[in-house]
Amino acid sequence: MLRKRPGMLSDGVILLHDNTHTVSKTQELLHNFKWEVWSHPRPDLAPNLGSKHLSGTRLSSNSDVKRTAENWLNGQGHVFCQAGSNKLVLLSDKCLNRFYDYVEK
Repeated sequence: MLRKRPGMLSDGVILLHDNTHTVSKTQELLHNFKWEVWSHPRPDLAPNLGSKHLSGTRLSSNSDVKRTAENWLNGQGHVFCQAGSNKLVLLSDKCLNRFYDYVEK
């Protein structure tokens, strides 16, 4: 990491909570150690796109995943992308106006 992404390093520990089911217990433990804890990202900022489309599909390689994702995205059209962009702008604006506090959809 030092060679490939030197800007990512800091003087402290960086921990990404990637399991929403255990994040509260982990945050409590880190708080007890007096470590800086950032809030967990909102679940709807990384939606499970196309889960209905992929239901029952078995993907056995990275190339299968890539091809399936590209096919699904290509089939969505510009309306899908524009709607997602509009939602992101509205949620970002709402979050910034509340000084980064959690906001509902």
